[in-house]
Amino acid sequence: MKEQLLRKIIILALTAAAIIALALPVLTGSAKEAVKTESESDMEKKIELLIKEMTLEQKVGQMFFCAFRWNTAGRITKIDSNIEKTIKDYNIGGIVLFSENVQTEKQVTDFISGLQKASDIALFIGVDEEGGRVLRTRSLNVPRVLPAFEIGKTGDVRTAYNAGKIIADYLKPLGFNVNFAPTADVLTNPSNKVIGDRAFSSDAVKTGNMVKHFVGGLLDNGILPTLKHFPGHGHTSEDSHYGMAITRKTLEQMSKCEFIPFKEGIDAGAAIVMTGHISTSNVGDGDIPATFSSVLLQEVLRDTLGFEGIIITDALNMGAIVNYYTSEEAAVKSILAGADMLLMPQNLGEAYNGIIKAVKAGKITEKRIEESVKRIITAKCEAGLIKLP
Repeated sequence: MKEQLLRKIIILALTAAAIIALALPVLTGSAKEAVKTESESDMEKKIELLIKEMTLEQKVGQMFFCAFRWNTAGRITKIDSNIEKTIKDYNIGGIVLFSENVQTEKQVTDFISGLQKASDIALFIGVDEEGGRVLRTRSLNVPRVLPAFEIGKTGDVRTAYNAGKIIADYLKPLGFNVNFAPTADVLTNPSNKVIGDRAFSSDAVKTGNMVKHFVGGLLDNGILPTLKHFPGHGHTSEDSHYGMAITRKTLEQMSKCEFIPFKEGIDAGAAIVMTGHISTSNVGDGDIPATFSSVLLQEVLRDTLGFEGIIITDALNMGAIVNYYTSEEAAVKSILAGADMLLMPQNLGEAYNGIIKAVKAGKITEKRIEESVKRIITAKCEAGLIKLP
């Protein structure tokens, strides 16, 4: 306990010192409670009532963010009976679309509309639309924005804001409500190819400034931003899509660099933070992916950086996970560490049933599940996806 407290104090002090030049106002937990309006309190009660009426299966389902990319006929571009059955059987909370799901504006709008109609609870509909080389709307005639690194080189935060706004302006009419962007990684390893020009800068403070304004551009125009890949993928050499990515940095070192842009994005209102499958052997809980680290997700992201929104894993079908863990193990470990949503498990049924089994066996409490579902439903209500009575 003393070690955890000391670690928290050190991280908070170092992170605060590193971002003091940005002079951002930060509300403490008690201050946030003090400014909570009567309508917010009323909404909270209604959300709690809604969750109490949900079955365990419905609650667990809300924690899954899935993809439907290919079938035996080729790429999936419209809803079919199999997708509809999966949505209903697993009560899933979100769906992410990829390039193969997007052909024309009308096609993707109809596809998303069909997905929403198939679900009893409004879905998060997500996409990786960072700008630059990472975009899923390549087949559409929509505006393009510069890679993040090129935006960072301008030194102009208005360029970052406008990039977020441009992306939101074409995503929202299509039916998307979540963007898995911006990348909050600091590119401190020049040989890092998986991040590369997806990062705004090799300087943490500059990255933080750009992240903050990109987040604002998305939020102000109706799209929920996602900060990724916590605790920071910019110092690694490996690509976690294919195997374990490693950083040997300590928490103190990350506090002076990697955590700064995440803190900026959190304070700017980002609703979602995505974990990275990065091995962090020097953080105090072993040589495991950050996605499974309660130190990083609870002590650092929640307690120290003050994040109250949704923690989502990076895709659980990536090599850094499937090469070492089953779908059930990955799902259970993620939730025990503090994740709220599980992105793209390799085997949805195994992961879903594994969580339910863990709850019934007492390994995960139903209260823990409800904490995550409350964050998910709250974000959906605040985004206008769910209309409460």
